[in-house]
Amino acid sequence: MRSFLKDTKEGLESSSSFASRLATKWLAKKIIFFRELTSTQDEIKKYIFTGENGLVVWADRQTQGRGRLSRNWYSPRAAGLYFSLLLKEPLARPLPLYGLATAIGVAKALEEVVKIPFQLKWPNDILLRGRKVGGILLEAVSPALIIGIGINVSFRREDFPPEIKEKATSIFEETGLLISRARILRAVLKKLEDYYELLLKEGFPALEKEWQERDVALGGRVVLRRGDQVLTGFSLGPSSDGALLLKTPQGLLKVHSGEILMWEVPGWEKHRAA
Repeated sequence: MRSFLKDTKEGLESSSSFASRLATKWLAKKIIFFRELTSTQDEIKKYIFTGENGLVVWADRQTQGRGRLSRNWYSPRAAGLYFSLLLKEPLARPLPLYGLATAIGVAKALEEVVKIPFQLKWPNDILLRGRKVGGILLEAVSPALIIGIGINVSFRREDFPPEIKEKATSIFEETGLLISRARILRAVLKKLEDYYELLLKEGFPALEKEWQERDVALGGRVVLRRGDQVLTGFSLGPSSDGALLLKTPQGLLKVHSGEILMWEVPGWEKHRAA
């Protein structure tokens, strides 16, 4: 069912109200909202050829939401933001940089709304006080790039499945604030448009400082899984194409895909589990 008409206490509002307060120029000029979907990623693929650049598909609930590495993304009704967007030409930068730009845009928007710092973990996790509060999934489907975003807004600790309860968190769990999801979405879409345009214009240098300021692992020792390999070394942050630079005993390594399992907070005798 396509509609924006929802109870505003759940954080949604009428389509006319949402659109009138959305400050983007091209991103999300068309939004298709569903009360329930299997996955916003799957739904938006139907619009690869016919959908306009910047199309957004948003769901109140996903029954088969997914994140990176084919993991499930817990997506109950009225507790989080689950949406995907369609980027078409020009896609003139390495695709991993769109993941970095998305993560920075989400973090910046959340900082403006929530008024506390958020952190980033390569390749594109959004953290709040060391736990995952948001994730990003990139899928290249010619001739477009589909970017899926999930943000945990009002989950309580007991809501999370056992396997992620200690790793995940929500804005409410960490702050006690119940914030309108529509307000968060407007802020995120505006920042994403800004950073996509900046990326197109200036490339990686436009992102590097913003990423480094929030990178939880920068300069620290990390344990990283790449396929069947487990690598250890010191994280030097992303390179100009979005790959992670890892200083290992064998030399400098560029990691194009993988997952940081544990990281050392630089300057602390403390480790985090991803």
